[in-house]
Amino acid sequence: MKNKKLISLGILLIFFITLKVINPSIIQKISFINYDFYQKVFNRGEVKNITIIDIDEKSIAKIGQFPWRRDAYSKILYNLNQYNPLAIAFDIVFSEEDKQNPKSLLSQLQKESNQSIDIEVLNTNQIFVDSLAQSKVILPILGEPNDSFIENKSKPKLRVLAKGNDPRNYIYKFKNKITSLEEINAVVSGIGSISLIPSIDGIIRKIPVLYNIDNLIWPSIALETVRVATKQKNLLVKTNDYGIELIKTRSNIIPSDQNGVINIKFRDFDKKNYISAIDVINDDFDKKRIENHIILIGSSAQALFDIVKTANGKVVPGVQIHAHIIDNILNNESIIKNFYTQISENIIFILLIIFLVLIPMKIKPKFSIIFFIGTIVSINLISIIIYQFNFYLDSLFSSISGTIIFMASLYFRYLDENLIAIENDKKQSILKKEREIAGEVQKKLFPKNKKIEEYIFAKNTPAKDVSGDYYDYYQVNDNEIYFILGDVTGKGIKAGILMANAAAVFRSLAKMNSSVSKTALYINNQVKDSSYQSMFITAILGRLNIEKKEMEFINMGHEPMMVLDENFNFEYVKSTLPPSGLMAVKDESFFKTTTMDISGKTILIYTDGVTEGYVDEGKELEVEGLEKEIKTLNTTSPETIINHATKILTEKGFTLRDDITALGIKL
Repeated sequence: MKNKKLISLGILLIFFITLKVINPSIIQKISFINYDFYQKVFNRGEVKNITIIDIDEKSIAKIGQFPWRRDAYSKILYNLNQYNPLAIAFDIVFSEEDKQNPKSLLSQLQKESNQSIDIEVLNTNQIFVDSLAQSKVILPILGEPNDSFIENKSKPKLRVLAKGNDPRNYIYKFKNKITSLEEINAVVSGIGSISLIPSIDGIIRKIPVLYNIDNLIWPSIALETVRVATKQKNLLVKTNDYGIELIKTRSNIIPSDQNGVINIKFRDFDKKNYISAIDVINDDFDKKRIENHIILIGSSAQALFDIVKTANGKVVPGVQIHAHIIDNILNNESIIKNFYTQISENIIFILLIIFLVLIPMKIKPKFSIIFFIGTIVSINLISIIIYQFNFYLDSLFSSISGTIIFMASLYFRYLDENLIAIENDKKQSILKKEREIAGEVQKKLFPKNKKIEEYIFAKNTPAKDVSGDYYDYYQVNDNEIYFILGDVTGKGIKAGILMANAAAVFRSLAKMNSSVSKTALYINNQVKDSSYQSMFITAILGRLNIEKKEMEFINMGHEPMMVLDENFNFEYVKSTLPPSGLMAVKDESFFKTTTMDISGKTILIYTDGVTEGYVDEGKELEVEGLEKEIKTLNTTSPETIINHATKILTEKGFTLRDDITALGIKL
């Protein structure tokens, strides 16, 4: 059964590890929940030094439907360039001639009328090209997965210095491109890709900074804009056997994954980061938002369908995504999740769930639950802390899978312990029944003799079903009575069995009228030879002479014997011999007896369960207490004394620490 449970846990463990390594869409979505939560909660403040010129609804209403004539963009560029922007990036592809170009319209009119008209001054396309040539402009390129029938020989402005394997083997690949006209691309400062790579749920969380388009390495428009703004020409790309290892400009290290993709860390983008395009055309804007700023030109107009959803839960224009990436690159703040961090995350995950499997197996459930909660809280706190340093650890999936693993392990332990408990209950039930039977048998071993009880009264109250205390008496003739009271170390069945053996020896030798010394010898050796080597018996045994009112006795390591006269004077006779069974004895002369005149006296023999029994919370009766109780009775009757002592030790309901046994003699 246990092996089956271990196999089940192993299968569950392998299942979650496999899920983590394979990373199917369902696991990605769980990771997205955690990632997006961090993006929403741990806000990084506002984007600075980046401004978006917005082709918004207001601008379209003033200028007219999109696309606009190129001279509108020329006007925007002219007004922006008056205030020294670091770079200007368009989120607009100029892949065709200006359809609203007056030159084209008048050229057609000239053909139809056969009249000569100077139309070059009306060439808005050329005006736009001239404006681009005088600006630090970056234009976009779109990756196209299918073959294109439009031939465009434009090439990247960026020079890539590759170290290691060819980076094109690892980065996102497109067969062809959609780009601006060659004559337009020829005069700009940079060209970069605006291809977005949404997650499987359509939300933008990461973006490539390098693309393989038409078998050439192209930067993202964000990376290209940073390059132009910081006046750089080259980009170092270092690779290893796993993919991209390092992407570096002169002033920035870009922490991408092995495919050249960075995870975006979003800031707040306020309205003040936007300037309406019509306001720029009319030269009616805050000039401080342009000087030494990076400028992006794009559209927030709903009709242009360039709207995306981001990880921080916001719906924004596509151009704003590029602004966030520029911000990340400039501030070295993109979220690091590369090959090495993924390997580390997987190792931590595997160790975590193995740990959560083992906890319930090794420690008690209540402590294992505390450890579990502490572990889950710790892993999430660690994830939050390292996120502040731009590292991302997927703690949600680890927490969910770890919880399932832990609960399964805890459940299996519960099943095991429940089965053990059932088995133990069965065993305890059997043992209890056996003890009850043994207890009943033992009770029947205690003597009952009305004639002897005129002189001897004894009583036993066991702490368990079977007592380790024993008493017996036997009348060998009209004038002599043998007696014994003993206490075996320990309680329960073993103690009862050992005492039964001693009792059998006593009864046998008493019937043979053996001497007290010989009886002591045989009892000692019987206990010594028993299989319970660590156990022994303290006992007082002796012989009463009714006629002479004498008592011959031996105290073998037992409690002092109390001697009480009619005036309530107390005397104690201590043991002079070791407990029975501690050592092997060959000669009965070792057991020297004492003879005492007991005329007018009461003899009380008791086990330590009497003097060490509780009469109050944490308070033992002790010898002094027993004496005090006897005095209050105003009688020396053994029966009265023993019954009273038993009552005060049991009436308050305290759990008995030991068997209570006493024997009183009065001739």
